[in-house]
Amino acid sequence: MIVPMQKVTLFISARHQDGALKELRKLGVVHVQHVKAPVSEDISQLEMALSDVEKCLLILNRDGQSFTDINSAGVNTKEIVSEVLPLSVEKQQLAGQIDEKESLVDWFEAWGKVSVADIEALQEKGIFIRLYNIEKNLLKALPEGSFAEIIYEEKNQAKIALISDSAEARLDVKEDFVPQDDWNTATKDLATLMARSEDIELRLKELTEAINTILAYKENLEKRLELARVKSGMQDVDEIVYLQGYCPEEKLANLLKVSENESWGILSEEPEATDNPPTLVKPSWWARIIQPVFSFLGTVPGYREYDISQYFLVFFALFVAMIIGDAGYGMIFLLISIFAHYKSVKSGQSLPLAIKLFYVLSLTTIAWGTITGNWFGSVQIGALLFFRALTVPQLATFPKLFPDLTVNPQQKVMFICFVIAIAHLGLAHILNFVKHFPQLKCIANLGWFSLIFGLFFLVLNLVLDMEMPVFAVPTAGAGLILVILFMNQEKGINFFKGVVSGLGGAFNAFLNAISSFSNIISYIRLFAVGLASVAIATSFNGIAAPMMKGAGIPAAILILIIGHGLNIVMGLLSVIVHGIRLNVLEFSGQLGMEWAGYEYKPFKENDKSITEREIQ
Repeated sequence: MIVPMQKVTLFISARHQDGALKELRKLGVVHVQHVKAPVSEDISQLEMALSDVEKCLLILNRDGQSFTDINSAGVNTKEIVSEVLPLSVEKQQLAGQIDEKESLVDWFEAWGKVSVADIEALQEKGIFIRLYNIEKNLLKALPEGSFAEIIYEEKNQAKIALISDSAEARLDVKEDFVPQDDWNTATKDLATLMARSEDIELRLKELTEAINTILAYKENLEKRLELARVKSGMQDVDEIVYLQGYCPEEKLANLLKVSENESWGILSEEPEATDNPPTLVKPSWWARIIQPVFSFLGTVPGYREYDISQYFLVFFALFVAMIIGDAGYGMIFLLISIFAHYKSVKSGQSLPLAIKLFYVLSLTTIAWGTITGNWFGSVQIGALLFFRALTVPQLATFPKLFPDLTVNPQQKVMFICFVIAIAHLGLAHILNFVKHFPQLKCIANLGWFSLIFGLFFLVLNLVLDMEMPVFAVPTAGAGLILVILFMNQEKGINFFKGVVSGLGGAFNAFLNAISSFSNIISYIRLFAVGLASVAIATSFNGIAAPMMKGAGIPAAILILIIGHGLNIVMGLLSVIVHGIRLNVLEFSGQLGMEWAGYEYKPFKENDKSITEREIQ
């Protein structure tokens, strides 16, 4: 469920503002919404300090490692930050200077240790030298009275010194000039710059020992910045300041009690239709394991939308099973889950939700792969007596193992995909019906259910060539009529005005009906992606099979590992692209969800959002 919120306004004496904010943060139940834009000099300074600390952490913790502070007592964190940033800037500047000096050294290695002074000394004696990097065919067209000394040549290119007794002798190509620095100066400067760069790197490495102290300093800055923003965002009226925010209804009693003890004025009211409260999702105990997926996606339902955690979990587990479709891969996932579970328990941590979710997805994948007889895409494994006995022939990945089979297993799997589609999309319309009941608008949701139910049989007829029952078209048509007549029957609007408004949107309703038809068909992706996974696994098995003897066994094993590893990775990507899409787009789209919410983050001592356990 999405936890109901109360919009609260707190009135505080200006003299007790600082103390009141500390008490409010200690209570930690109000998601503060600024009454005015929080702008102050303190905020600017804290933002700059926090930005510097974040840059410092990026510089010191480039590898994302964790460190244990050494001799952190008495460490001045500000001084560390103020030292790290200039060192980083200097190191970047040194990198550019080192590149320049290395280019000079490379030039001398290519042309020799010649200097400007050498060239000028020869000019005083009437010998003029110009350096060129040319194509060899130009050697036949040298100026009169000059000759070329080849310094280096490769294929049709040559580095030459054009020597002449005339200052005017030159080639019609770009000249390569001698650097102003000589060889000794360039190498000495390079050594100095590299030594300084190494010193900086060493010092930065030493400072990484204080990373945990810097992290603590960062957390402190974030708390101070949050406090400064809340304080600056309050509005003042004479001797009174006030703030607004949202509090979960189940925590309102605590806020009222503190307000009474601290002599705050408080106004609590239901959020208005124009308000946009934060969202605090409190899923069922068994559906909490899907939260890592929402965190990965960064999606939060709007306050007035649905908590679809339980539906998302059930269908997502089914989608993953059908997309991966291989019991052998499911066993690999299960072993990974067990290993991660062991590591988590060994470290003394509670079992993360992600591992629990991985357990569920592993087991559903094993279950689907078992009843379809797919073990690493191998017909030989599927033919083993034990695995063959567990296979449902009508769904078999390898139907040739069941000679007496009279149905096409692929068509049966596609049929299941369409049944899942009607169940998934139909559930969305039932939920909408319950939400809008007893308003007349709820009848439009029944119309949508009737429409997709009729379209379901049309899809079966077009894709699987199944006979369409006589009631299919009337059911879809009646559903469309109900949608048009009742979709705009809002509360407080005359029935006939709603009908006229619906007729005005009839064309859009027809387009949405076509979209519903395509949504049903889109569930066939579960079959298509699973079939592609089987084809890839079978192909790699076929490549490795002839090599499974003698000296070819290691190569065959390597091919199997690479092939099935690639197939697993592609399967996991398909889960993201297809499995999540069917929930977030097709299903959520039928519910009218826009995922436009934002997370409930109370003003509290720690920066973690309130949890289900805290709500309870």
